[in-house]
Amino acid sequence: MKLDFRKVSKTKKSVEVSSQGVTLKGEISLGRDNLTEFKGKLSNNVEVICDRCASPFMLPLDEEVHLKFSDGIYRGFDEEADVIEFFDGKIDFNQVLDSEIESKKLEYHICPKCKGEDNGSSKET
Repeated sequence: MKLDFRKVSKTKKSVEVSSQGVTLKGEISLGRDNLTEFKGKLSNNVEVICDRCASPFMLPLDEEVHLKFSDGIYRGFDEEADVIEFFDGKIDFNQVLDSEIESKKLEYHICPKCKGEDNGSSKET
């Protein structure tokens, strides 16, 4: 889903996109400093790989997302949210969601089975 920057106003507009079983849902509006602001939520599950045993497993997602978008280069710093730059006058929410999914996949993950193996039950005698 692409949304023209010029169509974003102070009035909040609902946005929802899905990819790879993950949903990004929230509201977009015109913020300060000529930035477009998005507040929403990542939900559902994403398949990740356990960093201990290399087995795939489903990671549940349920987290808040706060992003800001710039139409062109942003030469500032924003302490509230990450600023994503677009250069064609449109916000590509599919690209944003895919980026968020890849970011989650790159984190360190331990599957439930491996978490159970490392519970301190082995005793030395």
